[in-house]
Amino acid sequence: MLLPIHLLTYSYVFGATSFHSFISSVRAFKVLPRKEFGLLQSKLFPIHFLTQSVGPIVVGLTAPYSIPTTGLALLAVSSISGFVNYLWLLPVCSRLKAERFALEDLPEAERSEETAQKIAALTKQFGKYHGISLFFNLISVLTITGYSYVFSTQLLVKALK
Repeated sequence: MLLPIHLLTYSYVFGATSFHSFISSVRAFKVLPRKEFGLLQSKLFPIHFLTQSVGPIVVGLTAPYSIPTTGLALLAVSSISGFVNYLWLLPVCSRLKAERFALEDLPEAERSEETAQKIAALTKQFGKYHGISLFFNLISVLTITGYSYVFSTQLLVKALK
């Protein structure tokens, strides 16, 4: 009974992570205005990062075979990367984005050179933390992809018995 759960969970985690990281986010960035893109991502990222965080744990717990150390390490790194994004980087980026949008939404009469400098500083900070988030997302994608080798090898061994 564990094999179908393991297979479906792995497929969901791999597919959702890959699709959101390389297809839907890229496409949305190209077609939506910046604020609308930010709003969309603010609704999708919690789900995306929770999938990256909890999914590998479920995959590990439902394996119908003994997962080799390499496989456990790949799942752990994938999960930790998702948790770093969910618990640390998502809140930081969300706060920076909200502060920047609040300043950008000020009426022209209330804007000053200081406002423009604050917007530039927030944009720079956001870029830094967003870059770190992209790095952890890539690590999660690569490690869950790497687990596919372990998964397929274990299925082949099981099939040959």
